[in-house]
Amino acid sequence: MQSDSFAQTLDQASALIDTKDTAAAQALLDGLPARWASAPEVFALRHLLFTRTMPALLQQPLRAQDAHQLSALLNARRLDAALTLARKLAAHHPHAASPHEAMALAFNAGRRFAAARDAAQTALVRAPDRATLYRELALALYELGEFESMGAPAQHAAEALGDDPLAQRMGAIAALIRGERDMARARFARLAELQPQNGAAHRGFAELHRFTDSRDPQLKRMVRLLKSRNLPAAEQLEFHFALGKAFDDLDLPDKAFDHFARGNALKKKLHGLGATRDIEDGARVRTAFAALRPPEATPPDPLPILVCGLPRSGTTLTESILAAHPQVAAAGELTFLRRRLLPLLREDTPPTDSTLSEVRDAYQAILRTHAKGRPFVVDKMPLNFVLAGYLAKLIPGTRIVALHREPRALGWSIFRQCFVRTGNGFAYDLRDIAEAMALYRQMIGFWEDSGVAVHRLDYGALTRAPDATVQALLAGLQLPPDPACVDFASSDRAVVTASALQVREGIQRDRDQAWHRYERHLAPLVDQLRHHGLI
Repeated sequence: MQSDSFAQTLDQASALIDTKDTAAAQALLDGLPARWASAPEVFALRHLLFTRTMPALLQQPLRAQDAHQLSALLNARRLDAALTLARKLAAHHPHAASPHEAMALAFNAGRRFAAARDAAQTALVRAPDRATLYRELALALYELGEFESMGAPAQHAAEALGDDPLAQRMGAIAALIRGERDMARARFARLAELQPQNGAAHRGFAELHRFTDSRDPQLKRMVRLLKSRNLPAAEQLEFHFALGKAFDDLDLPDKAFDHFARGNALKKKLHGLGATRDIEDGARVRTAFAALRPPEATPPDPLPILVCGLPRSGTTLTESILAAHPQVAAAGELTFLRRRLLPLLREDTPPTDSTLSEVRDAYQAILRTHAKGRPFVVDKMPLNFVLAGYLAKLIPGTRIVALHREPRALGWSIFRQCFVRTGNGFAYDLRDIAEAMALYRQMIGFWEDSGVAVHRLDYGALTRAPDATVQALLAGLQLPPDPACVDFASSDRAVVTASALQVREGIQRDRDQAWHRYERHLAPLVDQLRHHGLI
């Protein structure tokens, strides 16, 4: 649905409300796509519907002392007490928004994001002009992975709450997801002004800014802040990645690498990261695979297409190509298999058939929420390569795409990237990166030797000869050709990875050349790659 179609739907719903056909108006609003469902204009109409059906005698305001007590409990982070009072007040004052807003705040603070989303939506029906509610809704939607839905409330909150750091952060992330580079950069810049020691804000700005002068005021500011020695380690590492990007822009590879190396070392130390856990997981999965008996019942559509590889190997690009196909939907990076299936395979006792069936059915239920009636859904969690063949046996018909990229180019691309979370534990040490590449080769080879069908996709071939490579990809997945798969960059779908902006530029050549400027610094990576026979 485009913006003009959205406006027409709002006009139709408004007209239906005027004629008191509330059921039809409600149905129109409920049928809006995720991108528009949480827009302020929608909540304004839902508010009209709500007030038409709420008896006047129940429209009693909250007492000032109750509102004050609720606020005091939240400020003291007494979340359970705040929730208890908020539920009581909501029951006595069904027209009031504040109790539901308090619930949204408490649930977000307690990381109960589904409940926070529901509470914020309930509050917005009662108070559609309250900007802080859009901020809380955007945060909950972001944490739930509902990225299409978060854009409208995040944008509204950022515009209305210019001095609110969380609102600016949500606005920056939403703009980045939509591919709005200039807006995202402006939001990160504002966040850095509001919170000068927020390293992620400076890094977000740096990644979207092209540094052309060593006298750039933002560069000088970051250097000064990092030298202040008042920054926690978690913020220092963000500043190092930001400065690495700045000095890379300025073609100062020695300075750039020094900052990237410092940032990586800090993150590895801070979180105790490395490649050991991934290597152990690979060994356990290979052992478990031999004992796996496929469930008797074959699940219905949709079928998964697992797009696997190390991060920065082209998985986002491949997902975008496939998502342009009329038979394929995209689910982004689903954490389900690594969160639910992998822990079962780490146990000494193999999972029972019934447990595996439950996991399979739950995974398929998630795929169905993304499928929109299409027979295939892309799950592009890169590290699913450890589980890919296991899932293919669990769900017959699963397609697997294994990305390959020039190892030195891939290693450098990983090393210079500050990943938001810590799932890529190997990414912060050059030798660990090489070990992860060796594991990847081992797992893909194991699946193929075990009779699992894997379509290997070379990133370099994709950038050099996109038409032929895309057609081969579709054929390998038993999908009919479709020209939209080459012209995917025009899509406005949400993209939530480190490649969010790059993928909107389409298929670009020469992305594998940047590592040459750092060849001297990459000796530990190169030595380990040679040790494993990867180069």
